[in-house]
Amino acid sequence: MAKQVLLIEDDPDIRMLVEMILRMSGIDVVSCAEGGNGLKALETARFDLVILDVMMPDMSGYEVLKQITGRYGDQAPPVALFTARPEDTMAKELAGQSAVHVLPKPFEPADLARTVQSLMRN
Repeated sequence: MAKQVLLIEDDPDIRMLVEMILRMSGIDVVSCAEGGNGLKALETARFDLVILDVMMPDMSGYEVLKQITGRYGDQAPPVALFTARPEDTMAKELAGQSAVHVLPKPFEPADLARTVQSLMRN
C-alpha cells in the first residue's frame, strides 16, 4: 500500500508542483489550501506525513500544528513544516519538538522527494 501524505499549502502553484513530485515518487497525496480543511482531512483519513505550510491566510501552520498535537497527541502523524524562512526561530524550535523536519522553499524536486520518503521511513 502506498504511503499517504497530507499537503496543506495555500499557494496553488507550489501545491500542484509538490503533488506532482510526490505522486511521481509513488506517494499518494491529499492536498488542502487552508489549515481548517487540512484539520478536517485528518479526521477522515490516516496519513503517514503532514507537510504543512507555515504562512497561510486562514491560520498559520504553527496554529494548525498546535491543533494537530492537541487533538491527536502521540497518535498524531509526523509533521514537516514547509517554509520560505527555514532560519525562523519558531520553525527550528518546533522541528525539535512536535514537528519532525523543516522543509525549505524553494526546493529541488529530487531533494524534496528524497526527504519526504526518508521522513516516512522513520
